[in-house]
Amino acid sequence: MQLQTTQQHFIIQLDKSMISTEVLFKLLEAFRIEQLAKIVSMDETIEELGKEIKQNWWQANKDRLLNENK
Repeated sequence: MQLQTTQQHFIIQLDKSMISTEVLFKLLEAFRIEQLAKIVSMDETIEELGKEIKQNWWQANKDRLLNENK
């Protein structure tokens, strides 16, 4: 693994045998989400929205997930 820096960029070089393409894309997506989260101004209502989304998802999917092997 090598890291180079310029005034405007970090340049990371990874050996292909070190990490799969799938894992690399997941890491890059996590970096992108982290950057977007820094840009967005969030207040407490975002937490409530998240809880509501999770609760609605669970209600819609719990029967399928709990009865998957039956």
